[in-house]
Amino acid sequence: MRPVDDPIPPSSPPSSPPPRRERLRARSLPFPASVIWVVLGTIVVLWGLWSVRPQTRGAGDGSGGPSPLVGSSPTAAERPALRPIEPVLDSVPPVPHTDTGAVGHLELTPRVGEEESLPDSYTIVGGDTLGLIATRFEISLDDLMELNGITDPNTLQVGQVLLLPRRVALAAPYQKLLPDSEVILSPTYQDFDLCAFVTEQGGFLTEYREVVEGSDLDGVEIIERVSQRYSVGPRPLVAMLEYQSGWVTQKEPEERAYPMGLKDPARAGLFFQLSWAANRLNQGYYGKFTGRDLQLYFKDGTRALYDEETNPGTAALQNVFAVGNDPDAWGVALAEDGFYATYLALFGDPWARVVEPLIPESLEQPTLALPWSSGEIWYYTGGPHGGWGDLSGWAALDFVPTETLGCEAATQWATAAAAGKVIRSENGEVVLDLDGDGFVGTGWTLLYMHMASAGRAGLGSEVERGDIIGRPSCEGGFSDAAHLHIARRYNGQWIEADGATPFMLGEWRAQFASKSYDGYLVRGDEQREACACRQEELNGIRAP
Repeated sequence: MRPVDDPIPPSSPPSSPPPRRERLRARSLPFPASVIWVVLGTIVVLWGLWSVRPQTRGAGDGSGGPSPLVGSSPTAAERPALRPIEPVLDSVPPVPHTDTGAVGHLELTPRVGEEESLPDSYTIVGGDTLGLIATRFEISLDDLMELNGITDPNTLQVGQVLLLPRRVALAAPYQKLLPDSEVILSPTYQDFDLCAFVTEQGGFLTEYREVVEGSDLDGVEIIERVSQRYSVGPRPLVAMLEYQSGWVTQKEPEERAYPMGLKDPARAGLFFQLSWAANRLNQGYYGKFTGRDLQLYFKDGTRALYDEETNPGTAALQNVFAVGNDPDAWGVALAEDGFYATYLALFGDPWARVVEPLIPESLEQPTLALPWSSGEIWYYTGGPHGGWGDLSGWAALDFVPTETLGCEAATQWATAAAAGKVIRSENGEVVLDLDGDGFVGTGWTLLYMHMASAGRAGLGSEVERGDIIGRPSCEGGFSDAAHLHIARRYNGQWIEADGATPFMLGEWRAQFASKSYDGYLVRGDEQREACACRQEELNGIRAP
């Protein structure tokens, strides 16, 4: 599957809203009555003095529950491309777990040791890949390929000399804004009621509607669709929406077409704006998590490296604010009194609900069978690539059944690789929940993409291994030929097909090359190469 870069799975609405902190109840105290009257009198005087102070905007109770803002934030016309909502910092609860950076502005700095020049060239030795070379020298893989005119990363030869591009000279400062579990659609969202939260804020978002993929959706449904497709937490999306345009708390925001601040006519409207932001959050998160792309890309062409200690969740935020802005505007957004202050005002301390570790070191994949019927041969056409969107984790593999032609739905059926419950079935998507709890952000889930509507496994179906999921087609996402796109998630995070927990289908193990969609399936001394072709000896795999 080659999904469109930014637009494009949806939601079962989360259940109940997070609990608010209970108020302390009055108690009788063992003091003499005279002392009590003196204390009460003092409280009355202090209350009178406090009540005439100027009104300030609330910042939440620190519990992580919904905290409506009082008053209105600046309009889009009053703020530059990235200007924070300006909550009163004294009212923001302390967050000892985070290092947010300076108040007012964050700055890129020259990299330490840049006086030591990078070699102009490198000679390939056994075991080298372009990805390893790029990581070793802290350079861009795309730059390395472009400079050397390489289109096929599998053509490298021992002894070949590569020219090396200039190393990035700037570095982003260390930050720790949000935990990874807050940025990913993780277990921390299992009891988050997005609809209740948005309704309580009472802003323009509550009235917004848009036709998306042929369906009339409200603002909450759009956020849920984007959140669940890209597997990004809804809180960062909502906070960015409020920070950029005030849609969450303002009844009449001035900016309507570009609520996430991306002034692109091709991406007008909430769905495309959110999809763009979610894709760029994934770019930062998985680039940092895997080490595959450690650079920030700014709108003006500036590049900088992430700090080594910055966590992937924070790298995601740094990236999404970089791609639409120059370093100065980015520095304002990522400072302590920028986006993060808006986040605290809306949702309280994110570290109070952290899930760690999100991905256990000892994580093992459950046994998965090849997802088609015994005796059938399907072709391996896409090696490890993005689970949803080209910038997410390389969690997906593509297969084409033998009896397909163009976008006509296949006559052969994709089948369940393991027992589970179907928790989504629409728009070409089927999501199979292997732990059966009904929430996509907990435990293992499998995404089956491009499943034709006719005969597809229905929502709520309980399936056993080998049961029918659907027929490969071109439905959903973007596809120019009928095929199956299958991807894994654990606790909401896309799991790399060739990582610490490799993608195993039957006895076949996925291996990636330097470039997405390239790669292999290996079983013992057998190997199949991902290829846009139908050659049984090259990429054909028969289910036992």
